[in-house]
Amino acid sequence: MKLKSILAAAVVAIGLTLQPGAASAGDGYTRWLWFGTDGRISLWLLDPSLNYVTSHVYGPYAGWVPIELKVLDSTNNTYVLWRNSDGTATIWLVDPNLNFIKSNTFGPAAGWTPISLGFDPSGNVRLYWRTPANQVTVWVINNAALSVIGSSPIYGPYFGYAF
Repeated sequence: MKLKSILAAAVVAIGLTLQPGAASAGDGYTRWLWFGTDGRISLWLLDPSLNYVTSHVYGPYAGWVPIELKVLDSTNNTYVLWRNSDGTATIWLVDPNLNFIKSNTFGPAAGWTPISLGFDPSGNVRLYWRTPANQVTVWVINNAALSVIGSSPIYGPYFGYAF
């Protein structure tokens, strides 16, 4: 039994270590997110030729797991999504040079898990939520104020499909 626990922990650690995320912006620079095995992140900035420019390390923060980053082309700002063990989401706004500007917390919403970020055509952030039963909804968040300005209906579940 102890060996299974050790193997499971090793698989999670390797997965977190080797699961980078990247996003390119309108300025031609690439922002890279490295997930640390201890819950911290390292944000990297790469120039248009993919040369390292700078980086910042944030965390770890007890109870929080980094999920992903997205870059808004019109501002070149980076948004980092974190999920708390209680289901709460937090979105960080990071400037084009990867300096933390501010954050806001959303939820927890009972039975819902924050899973991803996106943008609408107006540049608002979209925070995607899912339930274990494969229901989904989207919260629309102002990209500068990081405040909720709307949401979608709840969709699903749909037989034979998962989100």
